[in-house]
Amino acid sequence: MSIKDLLAHQELIFLDGGMGTLIAENYPLPLGRPPEEVNLLSPETLVMLHKHYLDAGSDIILTNTFGASRPKLHKYGLDIKDVIQSAVQCARTATEQYSNRYVGLDIGPTGQLIEPMGTLSFEEAYELFREQVVFGSPDADLIYIETMADLYEMRAAILAAKENSDKPVFATMTFDKTGRTFAGCDAASVATTLTALGADAIGLNCSLGPKELLPIMKEVMAHTPLPLIIKPNAGLPKLIDGRNVFELTAEQFADELKAYAQLGVRIFGGCCGTTPNFIRLSKQVVKDCYTPRTAYRPKSIICSGNKAVEITGVKVVGERINPTGKKKMKEALKSNDIGYILKQAAEQIEAGADILDVNVGLPDIDQISAMNRIIKALQAITILPLQIDSNEPEVLRSALRVYNGKPIVNSVPGEQASMDAILPII
Repeated sequence: MSIKDLLAHQELIFLDGGMGTLIAENYPLPLGRPPEEVNLLSPETLVMLHKHYLDAGSDIILTNTFGASRPKLHKYGLDIKDVIQSAVQCARTATEQYSNRYVGLDIGPTGQLIEPMGTLSFEEAYELFREQVVFGSPDADLIYIETMADLYEMRAAILAAKENSDKPVFATMTFDKTGRTFAGCDAASVATTLTALGADAIGLNCSLGPKELLPIMKEVMAHTPLPLIIKPNAGLPKLIDGRNVFELTAEQFADELKAYAQLGVRIFGGCCGTTPNFIRLSKQVVKDCYTPRTAYRPKSIICSGNKAVEITGVKVVGERINPTGKKKMKEALKSNDIGYILKQAAEQIEAGADILDVNVGLPDIDQISAMNRIIKALQAITILPLQIDSNEPEVLRSALRVYNGKPIVNSVPGEQASMDAILPII
């Protein structure tokens, strides 16, 4: 049975738990060396740890590749291809004695901030993730993208996974007590965007314990029909004798997962501070109180990375970033006067716009380049969702890649030829 079969048959699925502490306890590395190095130095240790989780009831084990991106490994002199392929082989070897167990290629953040918060471009982030997918996905059963705090980075990772592999994609993001991620993303925007990107299951992991993540999960659930994943920490850590000790026992952790099972969450695991015993007890508890999720009620929602707008009535669209009949806007587009364009955006935001339209339809400029520059610039100054306005398929294709969220697409004529060209891109 494949992962997609499990999802289609409403099966409960159990992931593994934390790996970093287990690796440190069983194969201590020199101070500062990455845990992924164990893939090469002691693959037998990794196989043993995977088996501990399989014995505890994990249906899916994740490869020891959370930090296996080129920038992170390069400074240690490690070859990314060797590290990733060794990790996948270790996980695959561990599952050989078990039936219906699966290997997930684990992909974590790059460790760099994407523009506008940092200097890494969206396109560069995509290439880093593409490399991981190409090296690791052929022998994995699914791709598991986790612990993302920036929806823009998650977007790059999912596109890299979907465009370079045919394996299912699970995606989880990490939130803090405010109900937002470190980058300010809200749960509604996360759920809306990840659903639109075609992830197979989405949810939450790390940062907080089960109790603290529950209200955020309820918000995610309200904005997606997809199967849901919960992979919390073992509560919150406390510093005791110079080391972090997590507050929840395995019994307490399992007990707090009951609320998720009763909501209809189907995919369970553990993050920092959890061990095979956490998974074993959670599986025993959760399967006895699981209640199928109530039917999802579809909503019409658009969003940026930080703000979702549900279309329940009249919404105001600011239309001034459009050269039609506007001499100054035409001049700004031709001269790449981003300052003038951003001023138009700011005035519309102040006037109460809910959504900003962006149109660069001039015949004598590079519309793809102009649209991408303006979208990125707007994303740096506003959280309002955008309406991407063009009847040129390639302009839309490029713009939809770099837009962080789920926009409205405007100026699509009703002729069949136009819809045949544009709707597949959307």
